[in-house]
Amino acid sequence: MQLPRLKWHMLRRRKADPPFLRENLVAALRSGAACEVDVVLTADGHALCLHDRTLDRETTGHGRVADATRAEIERLRQRGPDGVALESAPLFLDEVAATVTALGVPAPALVQLDLKCGADALTAPALDRLARLLGPDVDAYIASAYEWEAVRRLVDAAPGLHAGFDPLAFYPRSLALDAAGFIDVAARTLHTAPGASFYYLEAKLILAALARGVDLVGAVTRDGARVDAWTLDADLPQLTEVLRTLIDAGCHQITSNDPERLAGIVGDMAAPRA
Repeated sequence: MQLPRLKWHMLRRRKADPPFLRENLVAALRSGAACEVDVVLTADGHALCLHDRTLDRETTGHGRVADATRAEIERLRQRGPDGVALESAPLFLDEVAATVTALGVPAPALVQLDLKCGADALTAPALDRLARLLGPDVDAYIASAYEWEAVRRLVDAAPGLHAGFDPLAFYPRSLALDAAGFIDVAARTLHTAPGASFYYLEAKLILAALARGVDLVGAVTRDGARVDAWTLDADLPQLTEVLRTLIDAGCHQITSNDPERLAGIVGDMAAPRA
């Protein structure tokens, strides 16, 4: 059985962890794990690791990230999942890049930059700053988004950066599609993002397609691309069965807020049976 690589969603090692902890970034890189940071841009063009486009939920600040300067955001503090303010300031991408340079990354595309800003925010100065930031370690990163144009612009500006795409906008949240509908999702994904080396597919989408007899993983990986299935946590009902189905389908990577716990489960699945 070919085991998938696990990815630390929002740098979480455990589901109870606040997102984007500096110590988890170090731990992930030292262990050789894949990890993800979301990226939004400040008013003065700095890349901030934040899932939302607003500051309210994840920091002690308020309002849009795009309306705040880096200096203003540096005075804020991160918030945990329970809303409690932490002692740490929000994480910026240049801190991630400095850690990657200091520790090294043993495999390409281990650090996912999930762009939460649209292509229109990626101005020439912003792209130049991002490209210089990634610098000689660009092979360690993969840029992803729901909007392929945003990925394309950044990849063009930073040669050697890997490209990823998530077709979340191509299907209803209910997943109420027939076989032809799932086949269309795969076709649109390949047509929209033909240069992606990773396709980020919702695990529920993969499973729903398989229930209709459609192998989405096989459809989008015919030219050597890989698939990341998101997001599986340890409290998911029938987790082992779901994991086995995704592994059998050929998923190369599993995104989780519980990668530490999933690692043990995946390892047990590969162990020889008595």
